[in-house]
Order: sequence, then C-alpha cells, then structure tokens
Amino acid sequence: MIEKSNRLQFHYFFKDESHSIDSILRNECEKEILYIFKEVSETLGLKLNIESLPTEEGGFKETWKLLGKNSVQITLIASVAAIVISRFPVENKELTKLQIENLKLDNELKKKELEKLNLDFLQTDEELNQKIIINSVELVNKNYKISWRKSNLYKKLNTYNKIDSVEILRYEDKKPIGNPRKIPKQSFLKFILKTDELPKLELDNSIIDVISPAIKRGNFRWKGFYNNEIISFLMDDLQFKTQVLNGDTHFSNKYSLEVEMTQNRKINQDGDIKTTSTIVNKVIASIENGNRIEY
Repeated sequence: MIEKSNRLQFHYFFKDESHSIDSILRNECEKEILYIFKEVSETLGLKLNIESLPTEEGGFKETWKLLGKNSVQITLIASVAAIVISRFPVENKELTKLQIENLKLDNELKKKELEKLNLDFLQTDEELNQKIIINSVELVNKNYKISWRKSNLYKKLNTYNKIDSVEILRYEDKKPIGNPRKIPKQSFLKFILKTDELPKLELDNSIIDVISPAIKRGNFRWKGFYNNEIISFLMDDLQFKTQVLNGDTHFSNKYSLEVEMTQNRKINQDGDIKTTSTIVNKVIASIENGNRIEY
C-alpha cells in the first residue's frame, strides 16, 4: 500500500554552500510547479487547495501543504505529482502523439478515462495501491499542459548557473515518505520540449460562415466564423479564388463554405492552444440559404 502524504517539498541543491536563490527564478519555478499540481488534480477530477510553508535551508527547500476532501485523495495527488515532475519523459523532444490526439482532454473524454480508472473509492478514506498510482500517472500524462509546464520548469532551472540538482520528496506532516526523487542538472535537458509549435491540424468537411471575402488580387485574408470563433484565413484553392476574383461568385450574409483546411497552432505563455494561421486548401462546396453547390 502507498503511505499517506500531505506535503511536497522541492529541494534546490547548489554548487556552492549558499542557501539563497534568485527571487525571480524561484517565483517562476514555483508558478510552473503549482500549475502542475493544478493540472494533476483537475485531470483526476479532484479538488485541491495549496498552502505554502516556511522555506528551509539546506540548499533551498520549498514546501507546500496539500488540502483536499480526504487523506487518500491528497496522497494520490502528491504521489502522482512527485512522479510526474521527476520522471524522465519517454519521448522528450515534442508532445507525444497520444497527447496531441487528446490536446484538450475534453469533458467527455475525461469522463470516460476516469470511469476506466474507477476512482469512486476515493470518496472514502481507503488505502491506495500501486496500480491506482500507475494508472493515474498514465491518465495525467495524456494532458499536454503537464509536459509543457514541466518543460518550462526545467528550462528555467537549466539557465541558473549555481544550481547542481533538484529533488522532490513527499511528507506526511513533518515525516518524510519514501525515497527522494533527485534530478541532476545534466538531466534537465531531457525534460525540455524543443518547440511550442504543434503539428498541423488537417480538417476535412469543415464549415466556415463567410463574414468578408477577399475580392482583390493579392494575398489578402478572408474572415469567417468557425467553431464559435471569428477566424481569418488564406484562400489557397486557386480555382475557387479565380472564380471569386472574376466576379462569378455572389456573396450574402448567409453564405458558407465547406472546405478542407489546415491550421497551424502553438502553445501560448498561459499553456493554451492558439491557432496561428488557417489555410483553406480546397473548397468542397458553397452553401447559401440551404442550397449546396459542389465544386
């Protein structure tokens, strides 16, 4: 069985004998760690509050007290977070295919995954076993934000010259639980993603409600309404573009296009996925007042 824990300590080891740390770096690292705690708890469908405890010397030790519904939920979050923060990624240079397929980890997918995990027993104060921890880590690792936050954490740490290693350890109040998980500085690069760019998203049979077409020659962008958002896009279907430029297409306020398109995306500084550009590769059909014309 897994020993109970309600605290996590992040220990900075330095190359010298000092017990101080750059304030900006410390706050930036704490931000990434707290977001990892948040993403772990939300992915597992558990509520979490966090309190910061006084710092300690010995290098520099940062400790957080985790608060939740009961001790077994807190132990699960603490155990999973400690593993996630310290375990070397299997595929470490970019987001894995599994994470890309589950980028938003939407509510329906999350519900199904949690049903498989069967965490109902967490409503009581029963004990955890190793299998529950392993399965929870697998679910949490599907959340791209955790890999991204972890990459940010070790990217910041890697730039700090005086640091030698970091270590994460669980506690039950003041009693250390299990073995500390130590990461030497030479291993920090294993955690860092090489890019915040995501693979291109290829979309077929997508419907764009046209707001304003580009009816002048040149690389002008169209505007439309797609997926409950206003988007700008380039029209790369030369046949349809020529038809528009020749004045052979009539537009109204109820004009839509069914298209094949490509979207380039990246992760912004808040960890959210943002579309950076949209290109319509082919117009399949136009739709106006319910009338569909194929091309």
